[in-house]
Amino acid sequence: RCLFCVTLRARDTNRLASVGTLMRLIDTEDRSISGARTWPGDILPTLNRVVVTCQAVGIVDIVNVEKNGHNLAESEYSIANVRLRSFTNEATKGKTEEMDSITNQIVTDYQKVRSTYINSQSLASNELPKFARKAVHELPDLATLNDELDYWKLVDTWQVLCNTIRQAKQTQLQGVINEISVQVAMEAKGPLELPVKRRNLPENVQKQLEEMEQSAAADYVELGMEPILDFQE
Repeated sequence: RCLFCVTLRARDTNRLASVGTLMRLIDTEDRSISGARTWPGDILPTLNRVVVTCQAVGIVDIVNVEKNGHNLAESEYSIANVRLRSFTNEATKGKTEEMDSITNQIVTDYQKVRSTYINSQSLASNELPKFARKAVHELPDLATLNDELDYWKLVDTWQVLCNTIRQAKQTQLQGVINEISVQVAMEAKGPLELPVKRRNLPENVQKQLEEMEQSAAADYVELGMEPILDFQE
């Protein structure tokens, strides 16, 4: 049997979630395409494509990752030590009060965040993009979680808000980076080439832009709204 784990990774901070889904490989099918030609008749290289069928078999806690998860590329895999979670009734027996306490804390945190962003005078509200400032007033007022449906509705709403805030901050940061890049490129000798490629900028400017991105990522983590938090298992 072939087992592997999938989990969430935040693109801007590169952090991995602490909970993952254990998957079993069921089947693979080669759907590569070869023999295709361009309009003039030139043969195109083979397009490699493999379709994989998998099945979720459990939930795991990610204890640690052997490779540094902060430097993962899009196409890389890492080896992780995980602990399988139990779904037996014994796992939750006697924990009713603890679970109620966690639920109440979730509701309290959500209400605080909701009230902050629906207040048009708050600094947090001004961080939202213009298209979201009206929509944020429609955030549901979930004062209690009566059932599982209410819980997942709250989680879904929270994720939408997190991703909206993140996108707004990324847009603002990218605007500043573009402005600096164009300004430096215009001051350089020779014709201005657009779009400005970072690798063509002076090393000190490249370092400045990287530090700005790292600082913005750290600030975002401090907000406590990263989509990979344990709250959103």
